[in-house]
Amino acid sequence: MKTTPFWWEEAAPEHGERAFDQTRCDALIVGSGYAGINAAITMAEAGVKDIFVVDFQRIGEGASTRSGGQIGRNSPKFSLAEGTRRFGEKRAREIFEDYDRSLGFMLDRAKTLTDDFELNLSGGLIGAHSRKDYQNLAAAYDSMSPERKAKNQMIPEDQVHRYLKTDIYRGLMLRHEGGSVHPAKYFRALLNRARALGVRTFSGFRYTGVTDKAGKKLATLQDVTSGKTVTITADKVLVAANGYVTKDVPWLRKRTIPVQSYMIATEQLPQEQLEELIPHKRTVGDTKHVLYYFRRSPDGSRILFGGRARFRTSTAEQGAVGLRQFLLHTFPSLDKVKLTHAWLGNVCFAYDFCSHVGQMPDGTYYISCCNGGGVSMMTYLGHRCAEMMMGTPGHDRGIVNSNFPRLYFYDGNPWFLPAVGTYYRFLDKAARWRE
Repeated sequence: MKTTPFWWEEAAPEHGERAFDQTRCDALIVGSGYAGINAAITMAEAGVKDIFVVDFQRIGEGASTRSGGQIGRNSPKFSLAEGTRRFGEKRAREIFEDYDRSLGFMLDRAKTLTDDFELNLSGGLIGAHSRKDYQNLAAAYDSMSPERKAKNQMIPEDQVHRYLKTDIYRGLMLRHEGGSVHPAKYFRALLNRARALGVRTFSGFRYTGVTDKAGKKLATLQDVTSGKTVTITADKVLVAANGYVTKDVPWLRKRTIPVQSYMIATEQLPQEQLEELIPHKRTVGDTKHVLYYFRRSPDGSRILFGGRARFRTSTAEQGAVGLRQFLLHTFPSLDKVKLTHAWLGNVCFAYDFCSHVGQMPDGTYYISCCNGGGVSMMTYLGHRCAEMMMGTPGHDRGIVNSNFPRLYFYDGNPWFLPAVGTYYRFLDKAARWRE
């Protein structure tokens, strides 16, 4: 079993440039994932010339090329009423609009890419963990507009096997919009688009801070190999490191909760068996607090299964043990299956479970907290942040400049996650006990 992402078999991350031949740029972007690369593309398309994207790892080596690759119409992890209480009614409605627009923006941007990334729009399923969860999904469905209802479908418990061969769900919501991508190929397609527009990428440099001088930003970068420091003068600096923010950015680190997420890939399985288990290559997620998310590989030949297998810092092998149990809980018939890959990566949560784009007190821009749903959302928020950086009229709405709360007595080390995990497991068990 390999402990590198299955996706890297066909699209492994690449190194960027390892030296700077100029130390001035119009925009310096720290973090080379979906958010950073899409911000660079939007600015380059608008005519911004010198754009540097830097990362301490290889380009795209973080969460973007490790994800499940599931895409769909996003929605916040809180109700409109809760959002109104936090942000005010106008801002809350705009935030919901931002989430709603993310998939459409991603699909529009995909039309500008020349590389194939195995886009599959066969839809997705949400599994209801309990009958109460199914009622909540049905209530959400009933509140939809007629146009939106036509793109969704409720599947009662006695019909689940027609759509998914498992006994663990009390019903399903079928979303006809969305589907999946090969996340590493999607990233590579974005990267090639950015480079074709003149964006330069640099790997092996750790961002250590910024100071102001005569209206410019002086950003310091440390070469992770030699330890030498490079100073880059930039008009604008964006930190888009998400779950990989370091102590060098304390304002952002105190507001973000990095959480390890784990995935496994099975060996190749018979097509007839896979079509019985997960028909039509739909993606699957569920309503549990300790959620499962899974899909078939782009060629349809194996199952890729992810989830929060552990709530403390662990290895890919340790995560694989828990995920195998989750896999067999879902599909007991796979008890003899072998695993070929197991890997992990950091997702990033905010205390208020909302994504955020804005400026830190030092004037540095940020994109943060996909809260576990990042492929289309980070694509869109990269674009939205670029609009903010360029001063595009109307950019100050929705997620952009929304209040970003911090956790007091928290320095970026999520020491409380094991307790949270225990509590979430209890809630999931209690939801079934009540039935």
